[in-house]
Amino acid sequence: MTETPVLSDAPVKLLVEAEALRVAGDLAAAEQLLRSGLQAHPGEPRLIFNLALILHSLKRSQEAEELLRTLTVGPPETPLLMGDIQEALGRQNDAFRSYKEALKLMPRSYQVLMKLGALKEKMGDKPGARGCYRDAMDIRPLDWAATTSYVLAIWDKDPGLAVKAAEELLDGAQTPDERFRALEFNICRKEWWERIRRGQMPYHAERVDELFFTYASDYVKEFHELAQQRVNDDPTNIHWLRKLASARFCAKDRIGAGEIWETLAKYSKESILENVRLAPKFYDELRKFTDADLTRGLPAMIEVAPPVPDPNGVLYLSCNFTYFQAFALPMIVSARERSPQTAVHVHIMDANEAQTSAAAAFLKRLAPLRFALTIERPGLQKAPQHQARSYYHAVRFIRYYQHLLDYNCPLWLMDVDAVINTDLSDLFSKLKGVDLSMRIRPGRMEPWNQFNACVVGASTSPASIEYIRLTAAYLAHFFQNGNLRWGIDQLAMYGVYADMNDRGTAPTLALLGEREVDYDYRDDGFVWCNSGAGKFKHLQRISKPNSMPLANFEDNKFVGVFERYWNDCVRIMNESLPS
Repeated sequence: MTETPVLSDAPVKLLVEAEALRVAGDLAAAEQLLRSGLQAHPGEPRLIFNLALILHSLKRSQEAEELLRTLTVGPPETPLLMGDIQEALGRQNDAFRSYKEALKLMPRSYQVLMKLGALKEKMGDKPGARGCYRDAMDIRPLDWAATTSYVLAIWDKDPGLAVKAAEELLDGAQTPDERFRALEFNICRKEWWERIRRGQMPYHAERVDELFFTYASDYVKEFHELAQQRVNDDPTNIHWLRKLASARFCAKDRIGAGEIWETLAKYSKESILENVRLAPKFYDELRKFTDADLTRGLPAMIEVAPPVPDPNGVLYLSCNFTYFQAFALPMIVSARERSPQTAVHVHIMDANEAQTSAAAAFLKRLAPLRFALTIERPGLQKAPQHQARSYYHAVRFIRYYQHLLDYNCPLWLMDVDAVINTDLSDLFSKLKGVDLSMRIRPGRMEPWNQFNACVVGASTSPASIEYIRLTAAYLAHFFQNGNLRWGIDQLAMYGVYADMNDRGTAPTLALLGEREVDYDYRDDGFVWCNSGAGKFKHLQRISKPNSMPLANFEDNKFVGVFERYWNDCVRIMNESLPS
């Protein structure tokens, strides 16, 4: 596209009026004005361009693209808008070509570089994305969006360089609020980087006292001071009260943080803040829960195949039927191959009778794998997604407690979107001489992100059973009050431990590291875990067969291994599961 013709006075005035309407949010009036302008000035490039922009803003992107294609000569921003439209329509390759064309026309455009960088990142080209963000930083030194995007994109490759760039934001802050924002962005990364420098695991604590900040303590102190000052200046400001709560928690004042979070809960509906309880009196009430109280309001639990106790430990998997079919089946097949002596208990939520029979048939075909199967039907298949997900994730801990009592042997609760890579006997031996085994994450700013629920091993010691019981009581309290929120399981795990520790009754812990809870897919890793949005593409494949050739988790070893187990499952499912 070449140079745009000079506009006459009339279209310039009309464009100014249309832009004022757009900025004011009256897109319909802007559209009408531009259409009337095109009747008076047919083919006017700027009018066509601006009308396409309005249509795209109205989410009529297909119509916007068709209009933009009528241009033979347009403004230099035309390929940039075309890329935005194509990306909104899900056509990443077309958008990529449009952004590249825009970069040729505007090689020093910050906006084009940021758009192209973000798209490259989506398409898996992290080196290309980093280059775009780096160029954008050169155009706008210390720009927040460019620098933070660069830091996030380069963190896995070079955390030291990432921290250096993030600290430049901190050093360049011009106001207390800018410095506060930079501190908030830096605190966790500073802690993780210092751990890496010292040969420590950045995301797995080795001791409970690593929960908070060792190496970024100076940042935490300033972060807290700035937040407190802003609240002193404006005591009712919700934004700064939220920040102060996080700052107090980072500064190890969990009770003070909890008081603020509870106050803010009424302003944070459908949020984890509704579930924060850190004061001792709440845990006094939890201790009054009986086992009958824990299950009040829950559906009946149906035993399909009886428990299979094993003094060495049992793998415990709980999920709804969709996740059972998509993820638990490959995980169980991986366990049969890699740890065949391990007994498995499967608890499925919202499986109808036909699905229950099919699940049992599938598991029987995995002989000599030993398995137990229980079912509950809360009837959440058509409930809002957040409600169903929160129930499935939280109530599994209540069932875990029930089954821990029934089995009277160690149980290992694990997320089902993983694969077993190595014989589990050494992992299960972590419980020898301790009450519980789990992963704790260092350098986290919220109580719902510190204790990790993806792998939890519980012995049958009194302290272990009491910890799991109180965690279940925490969850039962909020279930019975109708407001379970996503993340409450990890919040309960932290809160119960902290309260028990204050009372001198905390269970002893064996903390799990990078080999036990493995996101790097090492050859000797026990449980290869998956995280991120990629796994939902596999759910799409389940709901729309042949919609994509691979699970598309991420570009790593997990994909190939998962695919192999998934293909094994498909062969068995053709005979065992309903279509």
